[in-house]
Amino acid sequence: MRHARTWIGLGVSALCLVLLLVRVDRDDLFDAMREVRPAWLLPALALLAAALWARAARWAVILRPVYPISTRNAASLLVIGYAANNVLPARAGEVVRSVLFQRRHGGSAVTALGTIVVERVFDGAMLAVFLAAALASGTSSGPLRALALLAGAGFAALLLGLAALSTWPGPVRGLIGRVLALAPGGLRPRIESLAARFLDGLVPVRGLRTWSVVVALTGGSWALEAGCYWMVGEAFGLGLSPWAYAGICGAANLAIAAPSTAGGIGPYEFFAREVTVALGVASALATAYALVLHAVVLIPVALAGVVLLWREQLGLRTLTTTELPPEPARSA
Repeated sequence: MRHARTWIGLGVSALCLVLLLVRVDRDDLFDAMREVRPAWLLPALALLAAALWARAARWAVILRPVYPISTRNAASLLVIGYAANNVLPARAGEVVRSVLFQRRHGGSAVTALGTIVVERVFDGAMLAVFLAAALASGTSSGPLRALALLAGAGFAALLLGLAALSTWPGPVRGLIGRVLALAPGGLRPRIESLAARFLDGLVPVRGLRTWSVVVALTGGSWALEAGCYWMVGEAFGLGLSPWAYAGICGAANLAIAAPSTAGGIGPYEFFAREVTVALGVASALATAYALVLHAVVLIPVALAGVVLLWREQLGLRTLTTTELPPEPARSA
């Protein structure tokens, strides 16, 4: 299964890279690259760092009912996990973050993974809103409309599921328990234990106040990242409205939910370019922008993750940890 997932990811990335480059004149692409103004990249990195801090604060809020940690500790684990996402396929950095949470704080890695799933559901719903807003402003593209439709429907359903679980945890757990009762007898206790821990991570977002804080931090973090995209756009002189970058942010980040190689290379660039072209930018310039943009949001996070690993006296091998460790005994 792991090898199949890897090959599928390689195939998707290769296809997207071919689609990205096949219709772009090489000389025009290199000319566009040479026109970039590096001074704009510094504020872009500052906005990216602020976006990561907002996401760390959100994770700390989600974790609070399960295992309270500071925003600073959450930020360290989050950046290491993001760095692992940039070197591992299938977003396995989420497992790395969960494992490190258990090692450092003694909580359940499976429960931590559940809270990260909550993050991803809120992220996907917010990014779908960003992309829909860009499409509503007059942008028309077949691949983008398909992405917006699939992402919007999928994440809306997941968000409703989270709302149901947080509002009626008992009945939902009972329903899941009846489904798990169909598992083979030898595996049933282990599956039920893991499911219970995972559900513990899905239910912390309860009450209007917590939902409001999580939604606000989610929207704020992605608005900051869209600001990073705007600064990179200014480095290329794209001249787009600041609001246009919300659509680029939504499409590029929703695209990497698909199987791909490490860091979402291929789908990210292709869909970022598609939105930028749909907004009226020449194909070569839009392609150069997408390539540099991904480097800006990928490379600094990977380097920061390595530095944090070194400070924690952990080896680079930690970034390849993709299996959950044995769970501590669960209290009644």
